Amino acid sequence: MKSLRQFSIYTLVGFIGAGVNFFLMPYLTHFLHTWEYGVLSMVNSFVTILIPLVGLSVAGYANVEYYKLRNKDRKEFASVFSTVQLIPVLPFIFILLLTILLAHPIAVFLEIPTAQSYWIPLSTLLAVLTIYYETLIGFNIIEQKPGTYTFFVLVKLAIEVSLTIYFITVLDYGWEGRLLAWVIASAVLFIASFAYFNKLGLLTRKIKKKYRLAALSFGLPLILHVIGKFVINYSDRVFITKMVSIDEAGIYNIGYQVGMLILLFVTAVSNFISPYIFERLADISKEKEIQLVRTSYIIIVGLLLTLLCLTILAPLFFKYMVDPSYAEGVRYVFWTGLSYFFWGVYIIFTGFIFYYKKTKVLGYLAIVNVILNIGLNYLLILRFGAIGAVYATCISFFVVMLVVIWQSNKLIQLPWFDFKAILKTSG
Repeated sequence: MKSLRQFSIYTLVGFIGAGVNFFLMPYLTHFLHTWEYGVLSMVNSFVTILIPLVGLSVAGYANVEYYKLRNKDRKEFASVFSTVQLIPVLPFIFILLLTILLAHPIAVFLEIPTAQSYWIPLSTLLAVLTIYYETLIGFNIIEQKPGTYTFFVLVKLAIEVSLTIYFITVLDYGWEGRLLAWVIASAVLFIASFAYFNKLGLLTRKIKKKYRLAALSFGLPLILHVIGKFVINYSDRVFITKMVSIDEAGIYNIGYQVGMLILLFVTAVSNFISPYIFERLADISKEKEIQLVRTSYIIIVGLLLTLLCLTILAPLFFKYMVDPSYAEGVRYVFWTGLSYFFWGVYIIFTGFIFYYKKTKVLGYLAIVNVILNIGLNYLLILRFGAIGAVYATCISFFVVMLVVIWQSNKLIQLPWFDFKAILKTSG
């Protein structure tokens, strides 16, 4: 019952938190041109690729160690936590200097107005602030504090939405107003996270080399994994911008964001499923195996129902809520939603891979998938136009889902087909 309550909270709050992108969508489509939405899409894509390069994907190491040390040595966990938090500092400084030097050519490549090329180094700042914000809410998830999680998510949402409306409507900053609101909200939450972790006694000077090396060993293979996810999620915008137009990239981005509504459920799944899996694998039994399988099936059915509702309601949303200049975006919704259904199933099974620290598997998979996705994007956009990009995403997500299911079942054999035990109402 407690697990169901927490999952419901993460789902609801995750949906509300997505108001930054989704609930603002009707507003932004009426105040921004399609090319401006295309620019926002490019900047967001750039920030997304910078996050694993700055953070080195080490944050997950502290989450895994939490379940091993929480009841044994809180001070030792503080040493782990503080060591992990310092790792992004040097990559951030290096990449910031690099983006300052290369701001103009990067802006040209991404088709961001060169007069606003300062958003290239500012994207590095956004990346590092996002890393620490995600650490903040992620820690509240592993500590099973949905109330605190909700508070921080809603505070960021309130700041970001209010400032976006103010900067665009009152000050007429256009697409830059949206990004400026993002920077300010992220900076406020960064300060809040520092104060919060300091109050919990998790910030210490006891930085240990062994934890730094262990975190890097855990995280470095995941850089390829996260970059692979980026390529699948965002390279399509780059291909559309270059092969079709930046206006079509803006329209595509609207349809993609609506289709990504299923990602709200997937994000809630991700927030819930990792601690759920880790806790049960730490003290596995036949009963807990059945719990893992049953919960996984419930989530998969929930994802399918979400996809069905999204597909039915999307035309109404585009008809009544979105500016007509973006109406063609509706054709991207179903395929995007189906892609994220596959991604949701993938998230379930990666929980087992993370627990057993077999992250190299995800790194190797990412290399294969990047090559596959880039090739598919080029060929399918060339053949079908912009919608070929979402076909490429769908195929790529399907492939990684199948491989991760196969790999996780090599690590642990669960009773996936013991339907008599799974369908029991007890437990």
